[in-house]
Amino acid sequence: MTFRQFAYNNVVRNRRTYAAYFLSSAFSVMVFFVYAVFAFHPSLKDEAIGSQVSSVMGFAEWVIYIFSFFSFCTP
Repeated sequence: MTFRQFAYNNVVRNRRTYAAYFLSSAFSVMVFFVYAVFAFHPSLKDEAIGSQVSSVMGFAEWVIYIFSFFSFCTP
């Protein structure tokens, strides 16, 4: 059995696990970019509460980034 066959068989046998991991990773990236789009939107800066909302969304963006980093690094 070659390494390629071994890797293919592993992915096929555990496809539900790999699909769940891929979907959770894609979802976390999507949420990260949604927060980034809202945090840096130009019309949000014109509002009276815009700076507070922008800073809170920036903090939430960093929290998502840290959790995503740890979820990708753990086996």
